[in-house]
Amino acid sequence: MSQFRDLTLLPLSTTEQLVIACDSSAGIGAKQADMVSVPTEVMSAYCLRVPLLELLCFGAQPLMVIDTVGNEMQPTGEKVIAGLRQELAKADLATLPLNGSTEDNMTTITTSVGVTVIGKSALKQRKQYSSLLVYQLGTPYVGEQVVAHLDTIFAYQEVRRLQRIVGVVDLLPVGSKGIRDEMGQLAATQKLTPKWVVTDDAEFSQSAGPATVLLIAIVPAAQAELQCAFPTVRLIAELEAK
Repeated sequence: MSQFRDLTLLPLSTTEQLVIACDSSAGIGAKQADMVSVPTEVMSAYCLRVPLLELLCFGAQPLMVIDTVGNEMQPTGEKVIAGLRQELAKADLATLPLNGSTEDNMTTITTSVGVTVIGKSALKQRKQYSSLLVYQLGTPYVGEQVVAHLDTIFAYQEVRRLQRIVGVVDLLPVGSKGIRDEMGQLAATQKLTPKWVVTDDAEFSQSAGPATVLLIAIVPAAQAELQCAFPTVRLIAELEAK
């Protein structure tokens, strides 16, 4: 068993491995003491979005979703499940099995949910590059900002389109740690050093909530194709050999 960024990798054979990702949400929902008031279905959908994107960007095929709801089944648990199923449908994974549990012994006044996604992928040998360009897709949003910009947040279909571009070598969803921290992880994975093209952007230290930003690492030769296919991306860093 090994760790890759926020993923746990468990070998199944000499050619395949399980890939496991998880996320949690608390204080966001429709209960009386929640800090951010949003429909429960929206909260659970975006809680699923984070680990689901992590698996898809790694190239894994999701196999099942597990939800751990720290609230009663009716109505909160049912709404959580409805939100999860809506999000799976958006990702063209509507038939993926769900399993989970709820808290029906205690009365709760805040919403709490944990989501685990289990997938499978081929064992990989990572190629070493001498230089890469890193682009940003999306804007960091958190809390009520997410609700206000639901229509502009990048979709799963865009991730799949990016994966079909030959020169795209790495995709990394950005969550609560922010762009700057995730750039460090991306550079470490590629064994390269980041050189920021944009140096003074306050966005880089902000939380991107439920993965509202995607970092895209490409070989320089793919720059024109990427910018043509995704005109809203912006170049934020170069990765160079140490």
